[in-house]
Amino acid sequence: MQIKFEHISAKNLVNFYPSRPLIKENLLQVAKDKENLHCPFLQNIMQIAGVERCLITSELLSIVYSADADFEDVRLSVMAEIDDFATQEGLLESAETTDLQTACEALADAFIRPTLNRDNGDIEILQVNEQSLELKFTGHCAGCPYAQNTLQNVIIRTFRKYFPELDIVLKE
Repeated sequence: MQIKFEHISAKNLVNFYPSRPLIKENLLQVAKDKENLHCPFLQNIMQIAGVERCLITSELLSIVYSADADFEDVRLSVMAEIDDFATQEGLLESAETTDLQTACEALADAFIRPTLNRDNGDIEILQVNEQSLELKFTGHCAGCPYAQNTLQNVIIRTFRKYFPELDIVLKE
C-alpha cells in the first residue's frame, strides 16, 4: 500500500495519508491514553515508543510524538502498522472515548494548523463544551484580511464534519 506522509517537525506531528480509508466516513477515533483502548490497531499505534496521541479519520492518521522520540522510528513503525491493518478486510467502526477538548485539538493539529502555520499563523482553542467551540486567531492570522474566509471554508467546515452540533465562535 502506498502511504504518503506530511511531517510538521515544529509541532512533533506527522500526518499519514493511506491510499484507502481506515475508518468509515465522518467517524474519528482519538487516542491519548495507552490504557483501555478497545481497538487492536490503536493499541499497536499507541504502543510505539514516543507516540503521544493518535487521530484517525477517513482521510488520514495523525500522530503527535514526544520531543525525545526518533521521528524515523515513529514514521516507519506507524507505516508498518497502517500497512498491516490495510491488508485486512473492513474498516474501523467505533470511536474510542476521549474528551471533546482533546478531539478538537487533534482535529486542529491534523487539518487546520499545518496550513495556518505555513503563513506564521495559528488558532487557539479557548473553550469547548457540548454546544460550542470558542477559538481565536493568533500570529499572522490575527487581523488577517482573509481570516473570515479561512474561518468559513477551513475551520468551520472541518469541525462541523465531525461535530455538527457545535457552534464555532471566534473571539477577538
